[in-house]
Amino acid sequence: MVRVIAAKRWAAATSGVVLVAGLMVAGAGVASADEPGGTCVANAGGSGFSAAMVAHAGQTISRRTVNATGCDVGIYVDAPHVTISRVKVMGANDAGILVFDTHDVTVTRSDVSWNGFNSPAEGPHSGPQVNGTLPQAFAISLFGVSDSIVTRNNVHDNGRGGIGIMDDGPSGPGRVVGGEGIPSTAVPVSNVLVSRNVLWANYGGCAIVTSAFNAGNTVSNVTIDRNTVIGTGFTMGTEAMGNEAGEQIADVGGIVAQSNGNFSTVSDITISRNTVTNSVEAGVIVHAAAPGSHTAGVTVTHNKLSGNNMGAGETLQTTGVVVSVIGPPPGPICPPGSTDTTIPPCYFNNPGETNDNTVVSHNQISGQYYGVWTQGSSAPTMMRNHIKVTDGGTAYFQASAPTP
Repeated sequence: MVRVIAAKRWAAATSGVVLVAGLMVAGAGVASADEPGGTCVANAGGSGFSAAMVAHAGQTISRRTVNATGCDVGIYVDAPHVTISRVKVMGANDAGILVFDTHDVTVTRSDVSWNGFNSPAEGPHSGPQVNGTLPQAFAISLFGVSDSIVTRNNVHDNGRGGIGIMDDGPSGPGRVVGGEGIPSTAVPVSNVLVSRNVLWANYGGCAIVTSAFNAGNTVSNVTIDRNTVIGTGFTMGTEAMGNEAGEQIADVGGIVAQSNGNFSTVSDITISRNTVTNSVEAGVIVHAAAPGSHTAGVTVTHNKLSGNNMGAGETLQTTGVVVSVIGPPPGPICPPGSTDTTIPPCYFNNPGETNDNTVVSHNQISGQYYGVWTQGSSAPTMMRNHIKVTDGGTAYFQASAPTP
């Protein structure tokens, strides 16, 4: 029996659309040479994670291999003005590079691979621990980080997705679990550039994600530009990948902008000039996914998308771009089984989710059953897309609204 392990996936029953989430210092602040495996700094930065390296403020880590075998994290960064350049990071149980609650960090021209295969599949974790656990262990993870750049990296053969730009705070997978410094208030994200990276074979998670997980929090001004995502489909996991025999894992792929916390907002996101092919999920996804949450001002433009949403399976309803609301419909949010819509037991009234001012323009979409698939009251503005669909497909499809 084959069990498919993938990121959280959202499926529309009628459409088959998968919507799927101790340094050696040489010179002035420059670290070089190789780091042997098996040496971990415990409780890096008070986070609860062990790490092969912990960066300090103003440091450049350059031209070295970081073997993080046995550590939770390869390079841990919670200080500003750090540059990671021409570094190979491999073997971490969770994230290869993990950046928390800081600013002005650059990750460039590095190779991040074979990390995240011992990370939990999904869901929050709590309680004191010697080593942390990170459900959203992207190969390159920036949580609660602003004014930063991730560019010209090769990100491949990782177990929990490629590049994640998310908020931090008391809830959601952006928090450091088990650490001493969990923020009591949400930490927003702004001004991040993810550009010219090449990603493939990042199993069990999406290729590039920007998302807000904490209630009422914001992620804004993120540009995802000129990246190449090459989907590799499904593969049989091995023990080295942290899988049991016979488990199948998915290179989920795709680029996602998603509001995932109640009343959170993901705004002013530009997804441009990327090439996304053969992802298990849709090529580009814009989601308002939690009660009262919104995406606003997301622009999807000049991308090349082909053969995506292959995870739709036998329906063959592959999809280029998805713009959708996937939270509950407007109305009271009540405990399971409750028939009383007063408050309490219903804990708040959900005004509904929206994708406000989404623009899908000038994209080249081919080899897809649906060019653009949308759901919800706020349809995207469509301009000058060049769409070639497969037999029986349609360039634009408006799905019915979600039901209770």
